[in-house]
Amino acid sequence: MRLHPISAVSRALRYGVNGLSIPFFLVAMLSAAGIGSIDWLFLVAPVGLVVGVTYGVMTYLRYDYALSEDTFDVAQGVIGRTEREIPLRRIQNVDVSQNVFHRLFGVAVVRIETAGGGGTEATLSVVAEAEASRLRREIRERRAKVTGEAEARETGEAAPTDAASDSATGATADASTDTTAGQPADPARAPPGQAAGGEQHPGEYVDEATAGKPTTTHAPTSEVLFELRPVELLALAVTRFRFRSVVLLVVAIPFVEDFAIRLLLDAAAPLGGPAALDPGVMTRQELLAVGLVGPPLILLASILTSVVLSTLEFYDFELGREGDDLVYERGLLQRYSGSIPREKVQTISLTETFLMRPLGFAGLTVETAGYAGSRASQGSQAAVPIAKLDRTLELARELEDFPDLEFTRPPKRARRRYAVRYSIPIVLLLAVAYAVSAMVTPIPWYLPAAAFVAVPFAAHLKWANRGFAVGEDHLLIRDGFWNRTTRVVPYYRIQTVVSEATVFQRRLDLATLVADTASSATLLGGSPTAFDLDESTVDELQSSLRERLQASLHGA
Repeated sequence: MRLHPISAVSRALRYGVNGLSIPFFLVAMLSAAGIGSIDWLFLVAPVGLVVGVTYGVMTYLRYDYALSEDTFDVAQGVIGRTEREIPLRRIQNVDVSQNVFHRLFGVAVVRIETAGGGGTEATLSVVAEAEASRLRREIRERRAKVTGEAEARETGEAAPTDAASDSATGATADASTDTTAGQPADPARAPPGQAAGGEQHPGEYVDEATAGKPTTTHAPTSEVLFELRPVELLALAVTRFRFRSVVLLVVAIPFVEDFAIRLLLDAAAPLGGPAALDPGVMTRQELLAVGLVGPPLILLASILTSVVLSTLEFYDFELGREGDDLVYERGLLQRYSGSIPREKVQTISLTETFLMRPLGFAGLTVETAGYAGSRASQGSQAAVPIAKLDRTLELARELEDFPDLEFTRPPKRARRRYAVRYSIPIVLLLAVAYAVSAMVTPIPWYLPAAAFVAVPFAAHLKWANRGFAVGEDHLLIRDGFWNRTTRVVPYYRIQTVVSEATVFQRRLDLATLVADTASSATLLGGSPTAFDLDESTVDELQSSLRERLQASLHGA
């Protein structure tokens, strides 16, 4: 099957622009070197445009995809041909995204991602919205069927029938289908990839709707688990700061430089600020006034930018369940939808920022197996961006049935380590300030010493928000004050249990426990980790978790 015709137009325009720009660059370079004339553009540029447009159309004509019974096949390439078969069992997510222009024309981009892949395995840009929904639905259903058959072979049980497979994926079996030999009673109802009469064409997808053949569509039962209400979206925007908003702000300042300078001068005026932002002529009082109002303005602008980003990203967020998969949709300007296979879930995390906790809110994310490609940051996917804590716990327990457990904190001597860690930057800042005061210009270099007052409180808060809990089937690990995260790790998902200790930890008889899973966060160094425990406690946990892992794997 081919992509939507709009893809041909888009590719023709893109490659046409590239083909037109190359002659401009070459003729300009040759003219600067005294070779040829600028008039050559009238001869070369049209040729480049035609070649570019032709190549763009050819990339569209030479791009084919097909959904067979157990693979998703993609073939592409004009000069060099690439053919790829993606086993359905490995497909982890079918991600569908739409920007404003896609939604205007009723098309979408489909990305096929696999567990363990180094990036997106296949990108269909673009297909019709209905085709995107069909691909996501049928890949999910066929993956469940293939996985069930493979598990049946491993256990020696009878493979599930088509009807049973459809039932397992939330579909309704058609009463007129004969599943005795796994074949439809009516040859006209042959499944995609199989011609009427039972002849199988591997890798070929037959669009039955277009071919005019009658077919029974098994619509999966969709259950809405969570919808983000406007008040919750507002709470999310206010309580979760996005650090990339600072980067966006820095990038945007040159475009609104005059407005930003005028705003800064107006805010500094009541404190004796300057009339113009010229450090060469500004007095010390004027510099101080600008220094006092500048950081708060930047912080306020960053917070407002973060609110806008959160609103755009999670507008109209909805989480549902289709078969054994969680499905979600979100976004205002750019709409995203995708799935989270429950069998791929490695750990789940409850996140509470320091602003969420007093308001009783929390977020829920899940970490899936393996994928660590270009979208690895979404390997931890927001199952629930924000909700009341009890509702978040309820949804979390639908994924993993873990009980309420009492957390064990690190030993109190770990606070000494945190206090020293927080004191070192202050000492360095004092040293730098003193050097500037002694060698450049006198300044109150001792002012940073006031930060020592906050060190004991910071060390205590870090210690108080760390801990672990061991249940019958799960390990829970908590860490973080500004963003406190509680990670739930089922024993059967643990790959290895590692004990680590730095030189500084060993001096205090402390160690760190790392529970590696197959999640993408683990591939990026984000394994569930319990910091600064007693060495003896870590040894006991390491041995206990290994035993529990083996017991869980053997069904004990």
